[in-house]
Amino acid sequence: MVHELVKRTALYARKIGCAEVGEATRVEADTPFTGLFVRVGREENCCFGNAPAKRGWVVEVWPGEGCENALFGLCQYPRRIPFRAGSIATGFEGGWLLKGFCKTQYAGEHGWEHFLKCHRQIISLLDFWRQLGVAVEVTDDGEYFQTRSEEKLRNKLQQYDGLVAGVGGMLKDMPNDSGGSLSVESPIFDYANFERLEHEGRLEFGKQVEQLRKEADKGLF
Repeated sequence: MVHELVKRTALYARKIGCAEVGEATRVEADTPFTGLFVRVGREENCCFGNAPAKRGWVVEVWPGEGCENALFGLCQYPRRIPFRAGSIATGFEGGWLLKGFCKTQYAGEHGWEHFLKCHRQIISLLDFWRQLGVAVEVTDDGEYFQTRSEEKLRNKLQQYDGLVAGVGGMLKDMPNDSGGSLSVESPIFDYANFERLEHEGRLEFGKQVEQLRKEADKGLF
C-alpha cells in the first residue's frame, strides 16, 4: 500500500512539471533524511537521539532551480532506541509517518513566477496526499497552504528575503581576527537585487540585526 502511494506520488510530481523526480525507493536504516530526532530530558537541558527508519518507501522530488529537494513517503520506526548506557522510548507506536522540510525561498532568485511554480508544486503534492486519505500536517511560513493567497505568499517572500539579506550583509561587513571580512556564504548574495533587499531588510529588521551584531561581537554564535 505504501509502495503504491509513493509510486502514485512520483507519477503526479511528473504530471505537474517538477524538474526532477526520482524512483520509488525502499527505505533502510541508513537511507538519508528518513531518521527522526527524539528529544530527551527537559526543555532547558534536553538532548536528542536519532531513531532510524525500520522500513518504508520514499520518493525524492525537485521542483526546480533554487528550491530544495523534497522527500515524500512513509516509514515505520522502532519503539525504543539505544541511548547512552541504556535505551529510550521514541513515542512511535507502530504507525507510518515521515517528517521533512523543503525550503523554496531561494527559487525566488529566478523570479516570482518561478518561485510561485515551485512553491505551488510542493503544496499540490501535499494536497494530493490528503486526497488519497493521508493525514498531513504542514507548517508553511508563506501561509499559502492555509490561505492560498498569492499576495500573502509574495509579501512573506519579500520579508524573508529582506531579513536574510540584512543579516547576511551585516555578517559580511564584520571583521575577522586578521582584520579582513568574515567569510559568509548564502544564495541571497547571488541575487541581482541583493543591495536593495539588504537595505529593505535593515529598515524593517534593524533592531534585530543590530542585536545579532552585538551578540556576534561577543562571540555568542
